[in-house]
Amino acid sequence: MSNISDIKLQNQSAFSLFERNQADLQLSQVAEEFESLFVSQMLKQAHKSKLADGIFDSSSQKTYQSLLDQEWSRKLSTNASFGIAEAIKLQFKNHLSSLEKKSDV
Repeated sequence: MSNISDIKLQNQSAFSLFERNQADLQLSQVAEEFESLFVSQMLKQAHKSKLADGIFDSSSQKTYQSLLDQEWSRKLSTNASFGIAEAIKLQFKNHLSSLEKKSDV
């Protein structure tokens, strides 16, 4: 009888480990997406701060610039570390671990 209960406990602990890994992966993805969004807004504000419109400014150029800024922000947030994603991961990882402790009780 104890063998069956041992197997159940092993399955539960393996499943909770899987859930924890999935939560960590999702947290990392969301934190990186937020950092990308933050960098995108930073680039957008930098473009707004120019003193005068250029000769060739048009709505299509603004659209293209917006798309380019989004791509740059994705690349910058994955290749360069601004520290925003890491800070979010640390903050919410502690929160997730405290929720796990409460659910175990």
